[in-house]
This record gives sequence, C-alpha cells and structure tokens, in this order.
Amino acid sequence: MATTDTSIRSSCHCGAITVTVPRLPEYINVCQCTICRRYGAAWGYYHPDEVKIETKPNAVTKQYVWGDGDLSFNFCDNCGCVCYWWPIRPPPTDEGEYQMGLNTNNINPELLRFVDRKFEYSVLMSPLRSKDTAHPDDPAKY
Repeated sequence: MATTDTSIRSSCHCGAITVTVPRLPEYINVCQCTICRRYGAAWGYYHPDEVKIETKPNAVTKQYVWGDGDLSFNFCDNCGCVCYWWPIRPPPTDEGEYQMGLNTNNINPELLRFVDRKFEYSVLMSPLRSKDTAHPDDPAKY
C-alpha cells in the first residue's frame, strides 16, 4: 500500500508498531464481545491488502488467539497496546468478507471526530463454532 496524503496512521503508545491505512473507516465498531470489551477496542475494518504494518527494529508484536482460532489479536510487547486483529484464515464465503480490524483508539481522535461509532451487541448471542472454546462469560446459546 502506498502512503498518500489521506492515509491514516495508527500507532501503539511507545511507537514501536505503526499501522497505516488508506482512509478513514466507514464506521467504528465498539464491539461488546467477551474479548473486545475487555480490550476497550474500537475497530475500523479494512481488507488486509490495504494495510501496511511496520515495526521498529527489535520491536515484537505478540498475538493472542482464542475461540475458533479464526483471528489473532496483535499487541505491542513493550507497551501492551492492542493494535489490530488479523484473520488467520479467510472466512467461509457465507460468513462475510475478508477483513482485518484496526484499533482506532490508537489513532489521533481528532481525525475520527465525524466517523460514526456503533456499539455491536449482537455478537453477545453469536455462538462460536465450538462451545468448548467459549469464554465462561459468553451468554450465547449452544
């Protein structure tokens, strides 16, 4: 992805991890699933091909994978900021488009001032494919 004047830059607190996307997100999703609400994340969605991820020398990006193992939550090993989630494999064609989630809380808030925020509660009742991997606080019916 080429950086342009309209590119949006996101970085962790210490600046070791930078994610650049080509535009503002269509909306920001303040997901209320068991992991996202604990992270306090607010996701903007992009196709992985649109995203440029850079790390400073010796910087480490750690991952947390849970549930169905479809995606990884990626965070800075130094400052602990959750930067993005990344698809481990494309979703089945009937389950939506191939996308990644950028934690917009790591973007200058002034840039996001006029982007709509949605609070997504429907995920609370969306079961994982395997109830054995569900979080104890998961209220979905299996």
